[in-house]
Amino acid sequence: MRDFKLKDEFVDFIRSFGIVSVAVGIVMGNAVAKIINVVVESLMMPIVGLIFPDSEWQRVVWHLGRANFKIGLIIAAFLDFFSVAIVVFFVVRYILRMKGPKDGGEDAGRKDTARL
Repeated sequence: MRDFKLKDEFVDFIRSFGIVSVAVGIVMGNAVAKIINVVVESLMMPIVGLIFPDSEWQRVVWHLGRANFKIGLIIAAFLDFFSVAIVVFFVVRYILRMKGPKDGGEDAGRKDTARL
């Protein structure tokens, strides 16, 4: 008898908190992250490589007394972040434009894309 109650509680938990929707979102987010990483690595970083042809720029260290500041790694992290942010921006922008107007009115879809 107790097993059935636990099963019912578990099913209610799954339904009430939308666990399946969350799981689908996580799986889809992981897939989109892979696509974005490939775009960044294969399109954005070669452009950065053209701007900074020597790959040693990531190893630049600024010495101040006993402290060593790895400026190249900091710059690389910022470039990586902004590269991903740009790709995400364009993907979201494209998706919002594909979505189209919500109410069928001419100005309906412009609120979402106006911020982009």
